[in-house]
Amino acid sequence: MDLACGPEADPYDYYISFFHNNIQPNNDYQSFYFNGMMFLNNDENPVNEAEVNSAEWAHHLGNGVLKNDVNKAMYQLDTKSDSLLLLNYLKPNKLLPDSLKPNTFLKALVSGRHNNDLQYYRFAKVAEHLTATVLDNKWNPKIFNGKALIVKAKDAIQKADGEKNAFLKLRYYYQAQRLMHYGGDYKEANGIYERYIANSKSKSHVMGWALSLTAGEEWHTGNPAKAAFLFSKVFANYPERRIQAFHDFNNIKVKPQNVIKFAKTGNEKAFVYAITGFNTHKVSLKALEEVYQCQPKSPLIKLLLVREINKIEESYLSRKLDKTASHNPYSWGSPYVGEDSTAKKQKAYIPKLKAFCLRLATENKYNEPALGNIAIAYLSWIQDDNSGGLTALSATDSLKLVPPLEDQKQMVKLLLLSQKIKTLDTLNEQELVPSLTWLNNKVKWEKHNVVKKHSYYDEGYQADYSDKSYSASSRDFYFYVLAPAYMRQKDTAMAAIAILNSKLTIRPAKYWEKALGFKMPDFLHRKVHSYDFVKMIQLIKTPEKTPYLQLLVGGADRKMLYDLYDLLGTAYLREHKYQKAVNAFENIPVNKSKHTPFDDWDTKKEYSYDPFIVSTREKYDTSHTKQYSKPMFALQMARLEKLVKVNPNNAAQYYYSMANGLYNTSFYGNSWYLTTYTWSVYDIGRKSENYYDADFLKVASAKKYYLKASALSNDNQFKAKCTFMLALCYQTQIHHEPYSRRDGEYDHAAISNPYFKTLKDNYSKTAFYKTAIDECSYFRDFLKGNGK
Repeated sequence: MDLACGPEADPYDYYISFFHNNIQPNNDYQSFYFNGMMFLNNDENPVNEAEVNSAEWAHHLGNGVLKNDVNKAMYQLDTKSDSLLLLNYLKPNKLLPDSLKPNTFLKALVSGRHNNDLQYYRFAKVAEHLTATVLDNKWNPKIFNGKALIVKAKDAIQKADGEKNAFLKLRYYYQAQRLMHYGGDYKEANGIYERYIANSKSKSHVMGWALSLTAGEEWHTGNPAKAAFLFSKVFANYPERRIQAFHDFNNIKVKPQNVIKFAKTGNEKAFVYAITGFNTHKVSLKALEEVYQCQPKSPLIKLLLVREINKIEESYLSRKLDKTASHNPYSWGSPYVGEDSTAKKQKAYIPKLKAFCLRLATENKYNEPALGNIAIAYLSWIQDDNSGGLTALSATDSLKLVPPLEDQKQMVKLLLLSQKIKTLDTLNEQELVPSLTWLNNKVKWEKHNVVKKHSYYDEGYQADYSDKSYSASSRDFYFYVLAPAYMRQKDTAMAAIAILNSKLTIRPAKYWEKALGFKMPDFLHRKVHSYDFVKMIQLIKTPEKTPYLQLLVGGADRKMLYDLYDLLGTAYLREHKYQKAVNAFENIPVNKSKHTPFDDWDTKKEYSYDPFIVSTREKYDTSHTKQYSKPMFALQMARLEKLVKVNPNNAAQYYYSMANGLYNTSFYGNSWYLTTYTWSVYDIGRKSENYYDADFLKVASAKKYYLKASALSNDNQFKAKCTFMLALCYQTQIHHEPYSRRDGEYDHAAISNPYFKTLKDNYSKTAFYKTAIDECSYFRDFLKGNGK
C-alpha cells in the first residue's frame, strides 16, 4: 500500500502565486492568463456564439420572443427533430408539435406575421445541412459537393438582393459568403464580403463572423499578413470567436511587423502585439513595451504585465520559496537544486520589468499608475528588497484604488511586513494581525461566493484552490512564508501550526476515510516531535488567545484535536514513551476514531495484523482475529516494558516480543501504520530524513532488543529465533536501490549475512534451523554458497 502518492498536478494551481491574474476588470481575456502547463488557460470564449445570435433574433422579432426559446429551437434540438420540424411544421399558420407549442420563437415564425423571417430560417437550415458534411469531416481534404454549395450561395445573393429588411439582408449575404467559402471559391467568397458586407453599418455580430471567413479567404489566396490582421480584429471585437481567432492568427506564423502595416489605429496595433505576447511563454518585455508605445491606456497592458509576473512566480519564486520552506516531498514543484539557467535569467529579468513598471507609475500615460507601484513592491519582495518594496507601496497610499487592485496591495503589504520582521514574537506578531485579518476575510468571502469551475480531483484534494486566488495565497503564505520564519528561529510548534492552518485554508467537504491523523499535513507526520505536539495542543486549548493566535488556530475544532492527539501518541510510540502514548490516545473517544486505515478500499476492510508475530517466511500472512490499534499497541508495549522490570526471569521473552513489535512497525513489518503515516517502495534505499528513521528504515531498536533477548536466554531454540531475526535486521542495513543494476550487490550482501553464519555454526541442531531452511530462500542461498 502506498499512501505517499497523490493526483496529477492541478494545471490551475501548480505554482506559488501572490500576484493574481483576476485583478483584471472582467473575464474577457481569462483564456490568456498565464498557464505554463496548458497552451491556453482555458478554451472557453467569454461569450457564447449561440447566445449572441439568439439575442439578436429575439430583439429583431420582438413581441415577447425569448432569447432562450430561440437558442433551444436553433441549437438544441437533435438532428431528427430539427429535420422533422423543417419538413412538416415550419410553414405559415402551421400548428407546431405539442412539445414545441410554447416556444415563442417558433410561434412567431409560423404566425404569418414574419414570413420573410421564416423563409430565411428555412434557407439557413438547408444551408446548414449542406455545410455540415464539410465541417464534420475536417480531416478529409476533399470538399463534399462543392458545386451544390456554390449554387446555393448564388441563390442566397438573389434572395438578399430582393430583401428589404437589413437584418435579413445581412444574413443572406453572410450565408452566400459562407457557402461560397466552404464550396472552395475563396476569391468569390471574398468578393461577396467586399461588395455586400464590408461597408455595412450594422452592429450585428454577423459582421464579425463574416470577417472571420474573410480572414481565412485572404490566407487561402496568398495574403497571410492581411489574414492575420483580420483575425486580430475578430479577436478584439468579437469575443465569441476570440479563441479561434487567436489560434488562426498564430497558425499563420507571420511576423508582427508585417501585420502592423495593415493597422490604422494604435488600438489595432496593440492587439496585434498583445496576441503575439499571449503566445510567448518565456519572460519577455517586447509585447508590453510595444503595446504601451502605441496605446498606453490599453487594458491589455495589465493583462500582459500580470502574465510576466506570473512567469517569474512559476520559474523563480516557487523554487526560491521551496528552498527555504519546510520541504514537502509530495509538492508539485521541482526540488530546489540551486539556480538553473531559467532561474538565473528570470532573476536578471526582474530589474528590467521593474523599470517598465516605474514608467507606468510615473509617466502619466497609463490610467492605473498604482499598478506599476504595486508591481514594483511585489517584485522588490521577491528580490528580498523590503525597503524598496515598502517605499513603492507607500506611493499608492493617497490613491483611490479599484477593489481588485486594493486587495492586491493588501496582499503585497502582508508579504513585505512579514519580510520586515526578523524575529516573530508576541509583540511583533500583533503587527501582522490587521493584514492577516483582511486575508482571512478574503478566504471566507471566497468560500461562500466563488463557485469552482475545474473539477479535476476528489474532494479530498485541493481542487477548490484553482478558483479561489486568495485562499491559495493564504495557503502558500502560511506554508512558504510564515512557517519557514518560525523554523529559522527553531520554533517548530508554531511552524507546524502555520502549516496546519495552510492545509485547512480550504477544508474538504468530506475527509478521506482513514484513521485519525492520516489526513494531516506531511510535515506534521514526519518532522514534529512529541514536545512540539504538546505545545501545539496547549496553544489551541488556551482559553485566552491573543488576536494573532486566534487567527492561526481559530479554525481548529474538536475533530482536529483528536487528529493532533493521534499524532502526539504516534510520536510517543516512535520515541518509545509507551505510557505517555497510552495517555495521549485516551484523549480520543473510541467512537470518534477508526482504529486503522483501510487495507482494501473497495471493501472498506481495515488493516488487521498482529505486530507481535514474526515468521521465517518471506511472504507471510499474519492476519489475526485480534485487531491492534495504536492505543492497543501502546498499551501492550507499556505492559511489556513494565514486565521486564517486575519479572526479570522472563525478560528474554518480553524483550523478544517488544523487538517483534518494533520490527513489525518498521518499513519491513506488517504493522507500519501504527508508527508512521506513509509507506512507499521508494523508502527503500532513501537517505535518513526523519527523526524516527533509525527504527523505521534500519530497525535499530528492534536489533537491540533481539540482542538483549538472546543474551538473557539459555534456550538454543529461542536463541536461534533471535539470531534469525537479527539476520533480518542486518539485511535492512544493506544499501538497496530497488529496480537498479545494484540489485545484484544487495543479493550478494544478503546471502553473506554474518548472522546466517552464526545460525549455521551454533544452532544447526535445533528444530528452528530446519524451519529456516524450508522457508527462507536467502538462508538456502547462503548455505548453497558453502555457508561462508
